[in-house]
Amino acid sequence: MALINRHTELEPVAAGARRSVQVQAKTLHIQDLSIERPAIIAYLRNIAPEKQEIALLHAIEVGITEMAARRDRFPH
Repeated sequence: MALINRHTELEPVAAGARRSVQVQAKTLHIQDLSIERPAIIAYLRNIAPEKQEIALLHAIEVGITEMAARRDRFPH
């Protein structure tokens, strides 16, 4: 006996999936994100635990600034 799918609405595959990184109008939410990059781990491991969050924020700011500058220098 064949099964017939009678759903008429299509949904994106990831519609119900919760994402670890959510970018909103004025905020960025990161939840349950694992980073397995030795250089990043080594850098943060050398910073006091109470300062690791702000260090990560600064690293993101520097990285984004550099990436934006590269895009300006080398447009596709």
